[in-house]
Amino acid sequence: MKRLLTALFCLLPSKIAVLFLKMIGHKVSWSVKIGFSILLVNTLNLDEFTKIGHFNIIKINSIKLAKRAYIGHLNIIKGPFAMDFCARGAIGNSNIISRAPLGVTYGDAVLKLGELAKITARHTIDLTRNITIGNFSTIAGAASQVWTHGYIHDTHGDGRIRIDGEVNIKNNVYIGSNCIVNAGVTIEKGITVGSNSTISKSLLEPGMYVGQKLRFIEKNIDDVRVALEKVNIPNLVEDVYQK
Repeated sequence: MKRLLTALFCLLPSKIAVLFLKMIGHKVSWSVKIGFSILLVNTLNLDEFTKIGHFNIIKINSIKLAKRAYIGHLNIIKGPFAMDFCARGAIGNSNIISRAPLGVTYGDAVLKLGELAKITARHTIDLTRNITIGNFSTIAGAASQVWTHGYIHDTHGDGRIRIDGEVNIKNNVYIGSNCIVNAGVTIEKGITVGSNSTISKSLLEPGMYVGQKLRFIEKNIDDVRVALEKVNIPNLVEDVYQK
């Protein structure tokens, strides 16, 4: 019921919406601005001068925005996860941020943005596991993808396993347009990633990285089963291994 009331109240003019949101138990500053968006959310914690723009569809567990953090326009944000933004952390426009239902996924997941961290426009973000973006870091330009799961298939038949891993982008990182960040990757502070790059392993030394030529890596499903730890959670719909 609280979710439905939250969605209904957020369609009202912003000042009236804030009043009713406070009445049903959300922590919302009087200076908050909420546009014409659908918010099916259990918990709102919106600090001073935070903003949620127009025409968003947001169906998640909770949103916590520190002072002057914001969500832009035309975003689709859905799944059993939480968003936690530090001061001036931001999501721009037309992004897709999603997580599959529990049973396909497991446990909790959080999208954490540090101070002045930003996901700009038209990116695709997968929250199967946690994603942390540090202070003053940016997923810039457009059309990048961040994945926290992937698959490896057997050489024949229908055998396959899923591999999950958190993504941790540290402080002062810049990621250019059309990049792909794979599951389990850490990008250390002070790194710039050039456009159209695929980050399939952790980047640990500060500096600039650009895409490489495609290369062959010898690996099969049995090697992966031995190298990684299996996730033993009841009722998962498939075999999952953790990086």
